[in-house]
Amino acid sequence: EARKRSYVRVQSVLMVEDVARVQVAQGFNPKSKDVVYSLLSVQFEAGEDGAGFVVFDLACDGAIRLEVEALEVVLKDVTRPYKAIAKSKPDHQV
Repeated sequence: EARKRSYVRVQSVLMVEDVARVQVAQGFNPKSKDVVYSLLSVQFEAGEDGAGFVVFDLACDGAIRLEVEALEVVLKDVTRPYKAIAKSKPDHQV
């Protein structure tokens, strides 16, 4: 903002390893292969011995909860930064 530059975005892929099962999924259709979901937050609910639950809150009022054997998550950018269509900073309420 201080430099008066346009906001940019980048598309990323978030990979979660050692998933035992998807426990809760709302507002999310795994059969919709062309849909891009915007991730607002990630939370980890610790269990025993490194296991637990990873909860993803999505911009479409969706949520995904994964039961994991261990927390192993990788985030990788898959596009170069591009100019955001919006002229203002996003303000997502979580």
